[in-house]
Amino acid sequence: EEENHIINLLDLPSSKNYWKQARFNGQHKGKKWGVNCNLRDKRVYKEVIPMPSFITDLIIPKLKELKCMKGCIPNEANAIDYHKNDGDYLKSHVDDRQLSKEPIANLSLGGDCFMTFRNEKKKIVSHDGKSMSCSDKVLLKRRTLQVLTRGARYDYSHGITNQDLISERRISITMRQSPLTKN
Repeated sequence: EEENHIINLLDLPSSKNYWKQARFNGQHKGKKWGVNCNLRDKRVYKEVIPMPSFITDLIIPKLKELKCMKGCIPNEANAIDYHKNDGDYLKSHVDDRQLSKEPIANLSLGGDCFMTFRNEKKKIVSHDGKSMSCSDKVLLKRRTLQVLTRGARYDYSHGITNQDLISERRISITMRQSPLTKN
């Protein structure tokens, strides 16, 4: 089964690319491949760790078949390993619009969760006068491919609370195309 094969490859011990504790977008473990997107410098640098074959040979060919992925060849990917019992979560955020192109593809493996999408452009005022964003929870089942384009990509933040992790473990692989920064 492809899902178990990918999870087993992700879990293999590697001195170059092991699961590392996240630092900026929530509590979880992660790893990354392909070009290096530096959010602080707003620059994209050459790859340090190449994309693994399960992404280049198995996942990307399937992405190319999708109309919504037309013209997008991911050259950057990251995986996030969530464990409910460890208190893991993904802080709500909007992916940087300057560093990567549209669309962004996200593959869910190993477990289910709810992802909360919050419209950051459309605010509503509550009965007590506070400004709030409109939000919706979307069920992401294991083996689900989510592709963010247009408004979903640019107008909505997305995040996963620990309470919204349905399974004990969930892994996501996010893929995007990020052009190298020109000098």
